Amino acid sequence: MGEISSMKSAEIEKVTLKSILKDLFAKERRGHIFSIIIFAPTLYILSQKSILSPDISAIAFLSLMSGYVITALMGLNEKTRPYLEKSTVFSENKKINSPIFKILNYIFSNMKMTAIPMFLSTFIFISLSLLMGENKPLSNVGEFLPILLAALFVFWSASQALSYKNSLNLWINNNIAIDNQETEFDSKKNTITQLIIVAIIVTIVSSIMLSYFGTGEDLNSTKGVPIIIILVSITQGFILWYSKDSREKLMKRKDGKKIEFVWGLALHLFASWHLLSVYRRLVSTDIDVFNVFEEIILMIFTVIMSIWAISSKGMTKNYNLFVSENVLFWGIAFAFGYAGSVTMLAVGLEGNISSIFAIGHFVTWITLMAMHKQSCKDFLTSRL
Repeated sequence: MGEISSMKSAEIEKVTLKSILKDLFAKERRGHIFSIIIFAPTLYILSQKSILSPDISAIAFLSLMSGYVITALMGLNEKTRPYLEKSTVFSENKKINSPIFKILNYIFSNMKMTAIPMFLSTFIFISLSLLMGENKPLSNVGEFLPILLAALFVFWSASQALSYKNSLNLWINNNIAIDNQETEFDSKKNTITQLIIVAIIVTIVSSIMLSYFGTGEDLNSTKGVPIIIILVSITQGFILWYSKDSREKLMKRKDGKKIEFVWGLALHLFASWHLLSVYRRLVSTDIDVFNVFEEIILMIFTVIMSIWAISSKGMTKNYNLFVSENVLFWGIAFAFGYAGSVTMLAVGLEGNISSIFAIGHFVTWITLMAMHKQSCKDFLTSRL
């Protein structure tokens, strides 16, 4: 697929979160960020207003997702890559360098930058519509697409947990040096310490959330804090007990002792956030600005963590699909898939987005808790 600069060097540059963020938000590719910001909400609104049928809406989201997957593959090639980025060359003529021209030039250059993925997405959309639209040869398949896209919501939610685990694994391996010397440990003390730390942090966070963003009535107020603490403590305690054998084998090593403690806290704090989100959406079906903001931040966080983990793994293992220049496009493809799943569920559940988000947080929470034991084994195996 052409020459890939990242693969040509004898020593592969280390992929860090900082480098990922720099590549994602580089102004040369910023127009692609606008595509998800504009098209995802627009398709959602049109679907909610029944202006677009579920079939057409599903085809649109899948087309945009596919268009950016192809764009990501094009980003591997040095010859096609410049067409996916914005030109930063401005004329030196003072007349056309006026503020108005600069604004128009900025808009035009960003539109030009997204021309390729938009053309690809449009071509795919027209092709699928002609094949799978109403009364078309594959209309039965088209009717199944909304169900398929909605079902993928479970996958997107579980992938949030997996991406968090993989990215945290990267951070741990980069910051905790290998040290296989045996050391003494107190499993009971370690467990109690983790339980206390998580309980204190969750108490503070849940009190703030329910105090400022709750209705102040019944369980949607600080009265619900004890319930959350009890749920968090019981589930965390059960998982720590269930993972006892794997944790103790890991804690026999000096580096493993640090890893077990850091991983345990990081996992359960993130899991507790999702459990708190489930609780808040169950006690209140209202969609306020903060809830939407929280979901957007979570999606951005998940996309970045996924890109960091996938690109790091891909580049270090010399996979030819992930380089720093195309990680943004993989992220946008993921975001369109996620937005499409939420839209299909919202249409099917008559717009009850709060319930949808509650389901998503619940799946992520379950996945996080379920992977704790195996993750301890994986950390140990990777350092043998």
